[in-house]
Amino acid sequence: MINSNAERYFTISIRTHETQIILILKAVLFSIPFLLFSCGDGSTAPDEGYEVIPAQSPQSAGDRLFGIGITESEDGFSSSFNTAMEAGIQIVELNIPWDSIEVSEGVYQDPMGGVFEAIGFFAYYDIDVMLSLAVVNTVQSTVPGYLQNSDWDSPEMIEAFNNLVDWVLAEIPQNVTILSISIGNETDLFLSDDAWEHYFQFVAATSSYIRSAYPGITLGVKNTVTNGVLGGDLSFVQQVNQFTDVVMLTYYPQSSSCQVLDPDIVHSHLQLIVSAFPGREIWLNEVGYQSGSEYCGSTQTKQAHFYHEFFAAWDSNRQNIKLVLIDWLHDISSEQLADMEEYYGISDPGFLEYLATLGLRYHDGTDKYAWLQLLEETGARAW
Repeated sequence: MINSNAERYFTISIRTHETQIILILKAVLFSIPFLLFSCGDGSTAPDEGYEVIPAQSPQSAGDRLFGIGITESEDGFSSSFNTAMEAGIQIVELNIPWDSIEVSEGVYQDPMGGVFEAIGFFAYYDIDVMLSLAVVNTVQSTVPGYLQNSDWDSPEMIEAFNNLVDWVLAEIPQNVTILSISIGNETDLFLSDDAWEHYFQFVAATSSYIRSAYPGITLGVKNTVTNGVLGGDLSFVQQVNQFTDVVMLTYYPQSSSCQVLDPDIVHSHLQLIVSAFPGREIWLNEVGYQSGSEYCGSTQTKQAHFYHEFFAAWDSNRQNIKLVLIDWLHDISSEQLADMEEYYGISDPGFLEYLATLGLRYHDGTDKYAWLQLLEETGARAW
């Protein structure tokens, strides 16, 4: 899993503010609950050695966009950011719950100690920012308390969200490119069948407003591949995307018990995704594949093979799938995993291992085979 102060901010050397900026970015990138986090210490590597697979008939990156969720290692954010840049990242995504910004009716704050000012850091490196304004955040509604009893399509809900967008975009430094806004994060995991129709109207009204007020920002609604395309909510996801500019999806190929699927399945999955949204531009805002072996049936080698197959499958569907962001760069700490366990209220060992082993690298900063394979894939395509 980004103002009027912009000129002053960049007149002063960014390195003077590096510590403050890093602390704020760490807060927003790693402390806001997402569905998918990872954890590990580099001590469980069941495979002995790995030979990187040459990229398979690689196609040039072209106009495709690539990013990685920059979870930090023990070496800190600066080291982790520099590592991610080795893979040629162009984008980052920030997922921010609505109620962390609007703390009471009409009262707003720059969350996490000032993240909207801090994302000027990314502009300094020509990294575009995708915003996920999480009116729904995976398993919870995050609308402010005064709206908890309002329907999604009520005038007060729509006006309040539009006001939120106005406030957020006014706070972001002028040199930052906001590539996109997602109106909700994995909404299909939360919305009931009865709620979808109201949400359609909410997205229709708010997206229309944003297009008019802020042309050039790409709009979408993040939903999951597993439930929202391959599962029972496909028709709802297709309908909500009548009102979006692109189809935004998250993709973690696994069973309901968190057992990884065979890496080769990515080819048929991407074809199914494209066929489900004919003629539409598709973004995979999150792509991940865990390496845990005890409960998830994976290994370092299997994880690496998945990324080899994924990039080949992406090449085959490059006319439709224009953006991919891999989650995550590093496994996170055991403390962060505990926070995720508390947030989701799930102690199933398979689920926890899934969360604990999504990183391309270990938390101690050592490489998994997946990182070595990913560098081969992105380098061969000139990212």
